[in-house]
Amino acid sequence: MNRKALYILLFFVIVAHSVSRSQPVFRNLSYGLTYERGNLIPGDKYGKDLIKGNNYSSYAFHVSYRADSLRATPSDLSFGYPVIEGGILVSDYSRSPLYHPSSSTSGNIGYMIGLYGKFCRDLFNTGSFRMGYTIANGIGVSTRPYSYPDNQANEFIGSRFSIYFSTDLYAAYRFHPRFEVMLSGGLKHYSNSALGRPNKGANTLGMALGMRYYPSADVTPLYKVYNPSSSPLRRLELDLNAGCNLHTMIEGWYYFLGDPSTRPSRFQVHPSFAASVSAMYRYHIKFSSGIGIDYIRPSYVSESTRLDTAMGGKNQTYSPHILGVSLKHEIHYRQLSLCVGLGYYLHRELGHFDRLMSKPYYETIGLRYYIPHTPLYVSYHVLAHLFRADSMQFGIGIRQPLAFL
Repeated sequence: MNRKALYILLFFVIVAHSVSRSQPVFRNLSYGLTYERGNLIPGDKYGKDLIKGNNYSSYAFHVSYRADSLRATPSDLSFGYPVIEGGILVSDYSRSPLYHPSSSTSGNIGYMIGLYGKFCRDLFNTGSFRMGYTIANGIGVSTRPYSYPDNQANEFIGSRFSIYFSTDLYAAYRFHPRFEVMLSGGLKHYSNSALGRPNKGANTLGMALGMRYYPSADVTPLYKVYNPSSSPLRRLELDLNAGCNLHTMIEGWYYFLGDPSTRPSRFQVHPSFAASVSAMYRYHIKFSSGIGIDYIRPSYVSESTRLDTAMGGKNQTYSPHILGVSLKHEIHYRQLSLCVGLGYYLHRELGHFDRLMSKPYYETIGLRYYIPHTPLYVSYHVLAHLFRADSMQFGIGIRQPLAFL
């Protein structure tokens, strides 16, 4: 098996070397392999009780692109020529046993196989040695999600598909014109973002060792320093967004707690209308910040009422409107942006159980893609309460400058 893997790797290296030398557009590409070891970490005491062993590992094959001065945009210059990476990731949780105390059953998460995109930015670079951070997002497929009674102990991954996030700090040393060794450490997270139950999410802390191959090391990239005055950008912008909020009810999971055999194999996903209005100040080519009003019209009010009543809730208040105010920050790179927010609910009345499980505040994190030559964008983000996913939201929006300052 190891010999076969070596032959496959050698084949990819030869092909990558040939393509990169023959096609100028590919000369800024590099190729790498990464191996990681780490620990599955719980989010609460119950999750800690489920974990009975830790032997996590992962493998990744990735292709990376770094612009030079001939192809760099102002975004590339302002971030110091970041590396954009895409890859295939295989996370092995099969050797981290889980145990379900109440049912006395064992299981594991199995494998997560994912595709991801990663943003890598150097904070320190001497030419041969560099250090920096990464942010990645992608999608993963689980080989052993939760199932009753076969894998009841896996309350971390409750559906076949999951969203993948990661962040790392790295150091890399280019010991040869064509080869670079990398050491990194950080957090990886798989979660279905409340599109299924259960959904504790698989979080791992680990260290990774990798190797990167540069087929076109004979081509010396040309770099130039970013001059902020060459692209001044200070303006107030109006941001309007509307879309669909997708949510599964954690009340439904706890309703069947006494008899897991009666739980449905899939929990209903409730779509709801969602919208936001924000005033954003674009004060740098990389950054914008602001404040906004967020609105959701939940379609599951009647189901909340039914489950609350069935579990003993009385004299509760229910409303078909959720309203919040949030501080927002956006990090821009070319047509993409990473959006984060911290909000407070001005109005949310969905009964006793929702009050127990949610918080008066909420967090959001997601991505946007701005459609070239238009003020339009498409987006998605996860809404969470104390970093526990409550829903996922997809939308389309418009960003319109109001005034230059």
